[in-house]
This record gives sequence, C-alpha cells and structure tokens, in this order.
Amino acid sequence: MQKVVFTLVLLLFSISGVAEVKTINGKKEITIPPATLNIIYPKTMPSLIEDNYYPLHLLKTALKRSGYKYTLTPAAEVLGQNRVLKEIEKGTIDVTWTMTDKEREDRLLPIRVPLFKGLFGWRVMFINEQNLAHLSQLKTLDDLKSIYFLQGQDWPDTKILRDNGLVVSTSLDLEFLFVMLERGRGDLFPRSILEIKDEYEVFKNQMPLAVLPQLMLKYKSPIYFFFNKNDPEIAKAVNKGLKIMRKSGEFDELFDKYNGEIIKNAHLHDKIVIELRNYDLPRLTPVNDKSLWLSFDQVP
Repeated sequence: MQKVVFTLVLLLFSISGVAEVKTINGKKEITIPPATLNIIYPKTMPSLIEDNYYPLHLLKTALKRSGYKYTLTPAAEVLGQNRVLKEIEKGTIDVTWTMTDKEREDRLLPIRVPLFKGLFGWRVMFINEQNLAHLSQLKTLDDLKSIYFLQGQDWPDTKILRDNGLVVSTSLDLEFLFVMLERGRGDLFPRSILEIKDEYEVFKNQMPLAVLPQLMLKYKSPIYFFFNKNDPEIAKAVNKGLKIMRKSGEFDELFDKYNGEIIKNAHLHDKIVIELRNYDLPRLTPVNDKSLWLSFDQVP
C-alpha cells in the first residue's frame, strides 16, 4: 500500500514538473499548474507587430525561458490604461505592463523588475516652438513652479508632478494633450526619452512642436509586469523566465537592442537634470538593487 501511495505522489510531481505543496487548514494539498497557460495581454494599438514592441518581446522571451507551455493572445479591442487594470482584476486580461504606484500594487500582483530600468522616469519635455525663447530660461525646480504642465489624467506621473509643487492640467486623451499644448493651455508636456522621438514624428506636422533643449526631469518610476492577485501561476512563469534572462545576460541584451540607440541619441549629458521625489513609490520597490536600474554613469 505504501508503495502505491509513493508511486502516485511521484507520478503527480513528474507530470507537473513544478507541482507545489500547500498547507491549508493543517492539511497538505498538491497544487498542479495547468498544462498550458493561456495568456491574454492588452492590445495597446490597432496594429501591433510583436517583435517590434519591447515589452511584448520581453514577455514572450521570459515565458519561453520559463519552460511552461503557453499561448499568448491579444485582447479583442484596444483599451485605456485604467480599463486594462480593471480587466486584470476581473480576470479577463492576464498581464499588463505599466508604471507602479501604491494603489496598483494593492490591487494587482507585480513582478518588481523594472522592464525599462527606470527610463520612464527620465523625462524630456515637449513645448510649443513659439515659446522656445521664454522657456529656454528655465533652470531650476523653482522656475518650473510658475509653468503649466500637461499630463494624462490617470497617469501616476501627474501625481508625482503635483506632489513636487508643479501645476498640472490633464486630459484622458493623449492626442488632446498636444492640442492643449498648441492652444497654450499648457507650457511643458514631459515624455519619457523612450517616447519622445516617435511622438515628435507623429505630431510635428500638426503643430509647431519642439523639445525643450536644456532641461530634463528624473524620478523613480519603474514599469513592471502586473497580474491578477488571485491567479498567480502566470506571474510565477514570467518571474522564473526573467530570473533566467537576468542571470544569463539576455535581459540586458534585449534592453540594449530596443533602447540603446534611443539612449545614446538623447544627449542626456547636455541637460540640467531636475530630480523629483516620487512620494507614491511603494515600500517594496527595489531601489537599492543597482543591477535593476540604468544610471547616468552608464549613459554614453
């Protein structure tokens, strides 16, 4: 009888590969993950070539390295950021990548590996080119407190700017923020160094658009993969894959492939850097693990 029980337990573990023993109310239960993880990710734009989009490529590679079997499918429609977070809570979308804050970490399950090594907190600023002479005189944080900023209504960046004493006007629509900039309803529109070039190409023919040459903002604002708290199996797979990628150097290689040229061409050493505090940074943010963040010393 003992031999039969031992054989059965051994079979359960060999089938799952990653079976987990949990103790519930004093009783041990064997939890076996699904044979295939069926993963739905948010559709961020109507047409998306996965291999050209860093977070998706990173997600797919982490899943491959994890050893889990999986399918990866986009959601049926393009959804706004807040709606995506709600759908993850409901379980209709399984994973997203977004900037962290205390509320998001309360609602969802993060993997605390900054996908962009903190670069979404390295912000250069769009301006209306007609205001260049005036805005080129800005040098300090105190100078910025008399200037009107533009940001998305539901972006964590908006609270960061306001918490540092800056005045911010908002819109739910990205394109309308450029309209507001053109119409003088805001002076500075901060964007990550990873976003600004592509957005300039899109909007430069619609208004007299320029980038403020002398200043940049910098604050801690990691972008993580987030998952449903009640269904952690996908997060386990992605976390396992990311650990393998970081140890082998593949994570850094992929980061450099997608972001290296942008960083190099941003001319960051020519700018005055104004550091802002992120008062909404969660307590468990791995700020002291230097291997997770890009430093100015590493910028060419």
